[in-house]
Amino acid sequence: MTTLRPSSTAIRRLRVERLGEEGEGVGRLEGVDVHVPGAFPGEEVEVRIEAVSRHHPRAHARLVSIVTPHPLRRESPCPRDVARGGRCTGCPLSGLAIDAQREAHRATLEARYGIRVDAVIGARELGYRFASKRIAFDAREGIDFGSYVRGSHRPASMEGCLVEHPRIEEAVAELRAEARARGIRAAGGVLEGVWVKTDGERVLLTLLGATPPDATLRALAGALVKSQGVHHSRRVAGSDALRGQTLERLAGIDAIEIELEGVRRATGPLGFLQPNPEVASLAYRALVAGEARGRLAFDLYAGAGVTTELLRRRFERVVPCESFPESAAALGVPPKTAEDFLREALARGDRPELVVANPPRGGMGATVTEALLSLDPSEIRVMSCSAKTLARDLAVLERRFARVSVEAFDTLPQTGHLELVAVLRRRG
Repeated sequence: MTTLRPSSTAIRRLRVERLGEEGEGVGRLEGVDVHVPGAFPGEEVEVRIEAVSRHHPRAHARLVSIVTPHPLRRESPCPRDVARGGRCTGCPLSGLAIDAQREAHRATLEARYGIRVDAVIGARELGYRFASKRIAFDAREGIDFGSYVRGSHRPASMEGCLVEHPRIEEAVAELRAEARARGIRAAGGVLEGVWVKTDGERVLLTLLGATPPDATLRALAGALVKSQGVHHSRRVAGSDALRGQTLERLAGIDAIEIELEGVRRATGPLGFLQPNPEVASLAYRALVAGEARGRLAFDLYAGAGVTTELLRRRFERVVPCESFPESAAALGVPPKTAEDFLREALARGDRPELVVANPPRGGMGATVTEALLSLDPSEIRVMSCSAKTLARDLAVLERRFARVSVEAFDTLPQTGHLELVAVLRRRG
């Protein structure tokens, strides 16, 4: 049993071995994985333990000093980064040169998850993010918008965020100023968070709260000129998700359009939008690449339907599956989980030649992967944003399918997030 404990004074020395799922450095002390935002593989650092899990061999620590730096370490371009004395842990790799970030990703994929890729493919490293969710919290100056410090419930401001598209940062800056001028606070549930999307020119802003919009919030919406559409969504009581179930337009437009791989799709206030369309286009291209053609294809977790449209160019019939009501309605199908969709397909005796899946971070899971084994298509293509859950799902699918290739895409530079595209073909 470990004796590791949180301390505001004790300094521990740690050798960083790998990257964690969020891009933080991970080393071991007393049999416990210690996660340190701002520390990189190969470094020796001094840390202060801030939290130790009661149920898992995991601890979170704050970087105090760097004893042996990575040879490609740089000063983070962001003044709010934890490595520069700030509180934000949202971009834990920003203190590492971009090529070194991608090499660290590649090495971690192979060593930690058994996923081998030739390289991690990326594009620009700043200003790339077209969609953002921020929590609202009360600071000394008034209401602010940001994220939680990793491993805690303490908020950190994201003012001036460098990875978000300039239109998003302008819209949030205006929201912050107007909300403060009206005395709007996060306490009480009137404004608990915000979901912002842009198409590069227009901005769609969704205010999230536990209560219906009052007169003050409606006046705030009318004053926002940097956002071309402002909506309100009421959050479910007790939910941690920055998403509501109701939707009311307060001002302006109802949707924006994004083009990926020649396919234009509209997305509304609660609809899915790839945060990095430029690199997402490369991942989608890999997902549907090849000469596979046929009678029937399934598109699981279809989202905005980009993959569905691309597949329809080569297959006589493509059936999308999507569980979010707004996205499913845009696809013209009833909202349905992948588990229910596959169960019904097996009952009908459907036999697709190809199944494409783009699951959320939790992956497909046992029910879906076992159903895919029973469905027995010729080929399965999976786009995953989690190496951990992809490795778990591949372990099941490879009982029947051979892994042909895996490609990695740096969709969120400065962070631990990658998109992975895996191609599997039926053995024999």
